[in-house]
Amino acid sequence: MRVVWIAAVVASGLLLATFGARGATSEAPGLMAMAARAGKPVIARAWHGKTTRAKADEYEKYLAGAITKFPTIPGNLGYQMMRIDGGPDGDAYVEFQVISYWESLDAIKGYAGADIRKTRALPKDPEYLVDPEPQVRNYELKVNAIRP
Repeated sequence: MRVVWIAAVVASGLLLATFGARGATSEAPGLMAMAARAGKPVIARAWHGKTTRAKADEYEKYLAGAITKFPTIPGNLGYQMMRIDGGPDGDAYVEFQVISYWESLDAIKGYAGADIRKTRALPKDPEYLVDPEPQVRNYELKVNAIRP
């Protein structure tokens, strides 16, 4: 499973470069803000979850709606949501990855609480998720390939 996480983090970096190069989207202001933070730390908070194929489209809409609040949270710099149908656990599942970007670990604490490694589950997650992961990962962003 660690290989999946590494691949997702690498893929998210590639997506950042792609989205940054293509221009504005609803997330672009936050992502472009990261590009302007040269020399300042950025924390990438990575969450992963999977659901059954039958519930995937409904969960995608639910998850996408929930994460739109990120830009209103102090210290949030933007976010991405990714989907893979038939990932490493097989064709019966659809996996989602959300990467949110933060100014600092303290900013994440303001959102997630004292234990920033703990997953902050959405109210309807138990209805959708299979084997929910209890922890997220908080990475210090070392290379930022976004181009304005």
